[in-house]
Amino acid sequence: MNEFMMNLLQSNAANMYRSKGVLCFEGQGDAKFAFQGVHEQINFGPAASSWAEGEPRVNRMVFIGRNLNRKELEDGFHGCLAKKN
Repeated sequence: MNEFMMNLLQSNAANMYRSKGVLCFEGQGDAKFAFQGVHEQINFGPAASSWAEGEPRVNRMVFIGRNLNRKELEDGFHGCLAKKN
């Protein structure tokens, strides 16, 4: 995930206006992680609340900008997802 975000910001810094997301990392129990950013400045860390019992564990990212390649973003994000056995 770190490499994906670093490459994304390096290649799109001028075109990326806002980004935000919520993530669930394998092996992190009920910890929910969130990020939000303006241009290349991103804050990332544990969210204020954990995943609630029964709450679907989702990974969702939103990018607002211009000339962003949707397929490239989706492929890069999907490449970071843990594979189910």
